[in-house]
Amino acid sequence: MSKKVSMKRIATELGVSVALVSYVLNGKMTDRINEDTAKRILDLANKLNYRPNQIAKSLKNNKTYTMGLIVADISNFFYSHLARYIEEEANAHGYNLIFGSAYEDPKRFENILNILIARQVDGLILAIPEGAEHCISYLKEMEIPFVLIDREFPQFEKITTINLDNFKSSKSVANHFLSQGFKRLGAVGLSTKLHHLQERKRGFMETALASLPADAVHSYEIIEEQLNEEIEHVITAAIHRDRLDALCFFTNKIAMAALPIIVKLNIKVPNDIAIICFDEAEAYKLFSCPLSYVRQPLQAMSNLAVNHLTDSGRRLESNHIKFDADLVINKSSLRV
Repeated sequence: MSKKVSMKRIATELGVSVALVSYVLNGKMTDRINEDTAKRILDLANKLNYRPNQIAKSLKNNKTYTMGLIVADISNFFYSHLARYIEEEANAHGYNLIFGSAYEDPKRFENILNILIARQVDGLILAIPEGAEHCISYLKEMEIPFVLIDREFPQFEKITTINLDNFKSSKSVANHFLSQGFKRLGAVGLSTKLHHLQERKRGFMETALASLPADAVHSYEIIEEQLNEEIEHVITAAIHRDRLDALCFFTNKIAMAALPIIVKLNIKVPNDIAIICFDEAEAYKLFSCPLSYVRQPLQAMSNLAVNHLTDSGRRLESNHIKFDADLVINKSSLRV
């Protein structure tokens, strides 16, 4: 391993002061430094592969230049993509990201949170599982900067949340089905009290019920731990008992469990039933019919979360930021 290059070595080789090298490499007093001199310093620093001393920098600025992320379930494609975008944006700001997955377990979430706090991260981006919302009060008391992403708890009005407009997004799904002339609609969600998923359900149901009789609109809820065991029963009931002609899956985890069952039961999409999924997944491309899906702006949401924690002068216009989604229309939701 090559010896670490210091500012003193750069200064000695160029015959300038260490202070001048420090100003240039840290982007300070740029309007008072000769451009040619600054260029010589930067060129030599690059040539020697100079890397700043992060420990010294942390002690000087009282910052660790690390950020913590806890996702709800890293096995969910939504969160793995979210984590990638957050890490890329954090790195672009000079921060390293430490992250963990709670797997929707409040105790596991709390344990990971305590580890990140002990590591003295400069900020936290959190997808808090149901049952762990008490941690919000603790973080506020500790005055640790944090932002919630993909989760919101209405009882905490003054915390920053970055979320999809779930009501509006699922409303657009129901309206699309109605515009195609489908008459019996349904949606499959998780059995949960999480507000963002309740809003997803409310948007779909209210919109569908405004145009169709109550017996033509159905909502199915599955306990997440029983998803693989229950999904076949739900699909069978939706088609054969409730005679639906259009169905929405409220998470990509539900969609990934349901699509193989649809193939197994030889259900034709969209001839037997139209389908729309939430979020996108590479595995959707393996399905015989191109799938319609709700695409969340993951990169924009991730960038905003990181910027909120790193840009000290930044002030969001609202504590609760909601993004619009795109409804990507493919053959699976079109009337044949």
